[in-house]
Amino acid sequence: MGTLVARVVLALLALPTGACGRYARTSRALSVCGASSLTSVLTAISRLWEHEGRPAVGLRFDASSRLARQLEAGARCDVFVSADTAWVEHLRGRRLLTPGPARVLARNGLVVVVSVGSPWAPASLRELAERPEGRVALAGESVPLGRYSEQALARAGLSERLRARGVRGDTARTTLGWVARGDAVAGIVYATDAQSEPSVRVALRIAADQHEPIVYPAVVTAGARDIVLAQQFVSYCASDAVRTLWSREGFLR
Repeated sequence: MGTLVARVVLALLALPTGACGRYARTSRALSVCGASSLTSVLTAISRLWEHEGRPAVGLRFDASSRLARQLEAGARCDVFVSADTAWVEHLRGRRLLTPGPARVLARNGLVVVVSVGSPWAPASLRELAERPEGRVALAGESVPLGRYSEQALARAGLSERLRARGVRGDTARTTLGWVARGDAVAGIVYATDAQSEPSVRVALRIAADQHEPIVYPAVVTAGARDIVLAQQFVSYCASDAVRTLWSREGFLR
């Protein structure tokens, strides 16, 4: 751990006077791994970052669980933005992150969606569970969306009832896609994903107190090639300069 702290200190000392409050000048590209539900907003933020003359950003999106496992297996990434705190703590426990707390960039909510042309829409989770036919799209239990969904279903006492009819997506976007294409009669997805997909409509909003808070923490990895630049990108994602980009995509701050 002391080695990581030393790397941060040395990187800061290497900056020109006054550069700590600005952005490091470097030709090195940043590698950012983000939860699939952040695809649109992180792409927009990265484009703005680059447009303002900062280093290029390479983006990779997938389920938070899969990205974390890839990092654990040795994949290189400078910044990891998860859809929950659990996978961040998983990596922290393996000393794969730089010291310091994660920076929560945004929050989200859960909704039940149906295809835009569906004549049926559940008015409650119980009505969703009691519909006798049709598959219900749910994210896999190791995926943050899947865990949040399971919490809401468990609170309503409906986990077992939906288990047999559920189809499990490996990412939030996969789960949404099944409903959009009509492969499932309904699904539980993030509110922001529902907003981004014109082929679905929101049937029901799940109360926030039915699951743990949905947050997106950003962290700099221990293997980051430029720790200071990575920290600056995280700060930029949380800054007022990009607040409207988060709001436009439906995220809460």
